[in-house]
Amino acid sequence: MKNGIQVITQRFIPIDDFNSFTVLGDPGCDGLGAEIVSVFARGLRETSGIPPGKGDFQLILGDIVPFGSKVFYANMAELVNAAADKPVFVICGNHDTDYYDGSFGLKDYALADSRTLIAALDNSRRIISAHSLEVLSQALERYRRPNIILTMHIPPPNGVSGNTIPPEEWKKLSAVLAPCRDRLRYIICGHLHSYFEDELEGTKLIVSGGAGARIEEEPGIRAPYNHVVDFFYDERGVLSHKKRDIPPGQEDYDDPKMKTLLFNAFSQECMAHVRYKLYAEDAEKRGMKNTARLFRAAADSEWYHAKNFYYTMPGMKEPLPALKESAEKERHEVEEIYGECLDYARERGLGLPAYAFTDALMAEKVHLRLFRQAGGQLETEEDIAGGPYYTCSSCGYTFSGTERPKNCPVCGAPADKIIPAA
Repeated sequence: MKNGIQVITQRFIPIDDFNSFTVLGDPGCDGLGAEIVSVFARGLRETSGIPPGKGDFQLILGDIVPFGSKVFYANMAELVNAAADKPVFVICGNHDTDYYDGSFGLKDYALADSRTLIAALDNSRRIISAHSLEVLSQALERYRRPNIILTMHIPPPNGVSGNTIPPEEWKKLSAVLAPCRDRLRYIICGHLHSYFEDELEGTKLIVSGGAGARIEEEPGIRAPYNHVVDFFYDERGVLSHKKRDIPPGQEDYDDPKMKTLLFNAFSQECMAHVRYKLYAEDAEKRGMKNTARLFRAAADSEWYHAKNFYYTMPGMKEPLPALKESAEKERHEVEEIYGECLDYARERGLGLPAYAFTDALMAEKVHLRLFRQAGGQLETEEDIAGGPYYTCSSCGYTFSGTERPKNCPVCGAPADKIIPAA
């Protein structure tokens, strides 16, 4: 098989013996912005650490697009084909129904190597069709493998979430699976933008929808990070699994011009964001509320543009290295940049720039202290100690403490201009 998207043209697909495969749930149902797509692309590219085998592949658990669209399917197929270094199989999700067949082929199919049967069924409309049951029944009869895996988009009824197919639909599947229940190792589903495990009639249920879409809370479950799930045969030959977080953006390109283009685009969007917010504030002061709304909308747009460009650059880091990097950048500003800028402004008798540099210098010193303290705590703790933070909306000074200050010690602004952090 070639790497990238596999267009399914036959019900039953013999594959090479595999050591592992990776499932990625719900990459596209929240839209296909660059942040979401970059998470999904990293999930496709990141290696599991499990020794690769000749037949290893990846399986997308549905909702590859926000809604059925030939353009969206083509865009995602192009992305997958560029990013994946393994064959990629797709299951139809409830967001994928229109035009799916023309892009990815059959919705019900089965993969089989010498020890494993994987049945991929379409339940995107919350029903189990007679066609799906027929494909499953024929696959079980044709491939009497010691390890059987059932995959579909929407989970069956379980003890964690009520967002499932109806019980009567699951009963249809359960009846077909009954003769081989002792060989059914996993039921794997997506649909819910979370991660949980459960037992269903003696079989392990894995629900994973975190390969791009925003994570959602499920009652009683700690919300996961964006993730994939690896399934593999361990050293004893037992089929096992492991959830694996998708790391923050570490995009890199062996192309200096592209790096420069991305950085320049990011910088321009950041400046536009701030500029439009300032224009909105000025329009508000003039009583021009509708003009202010327009500038705020544009500012929001530029923020998301900047965010998307940043996710395509080698900038995002996990919290601890991000704190260390931030502390170093604040140190550079405090000890080298703003002091020099302030001295120059004073030498030239430029009072207003000197005033602005003074305000910024005072705030950056606090940032440096807070980032260093937080970095020290994250060396040994899961998170830093809680406590409110405040920012002076007049000069930008940052506070931490249990009570909002009555006045800013740098510029003297009153308490109503000191804003608590969300």
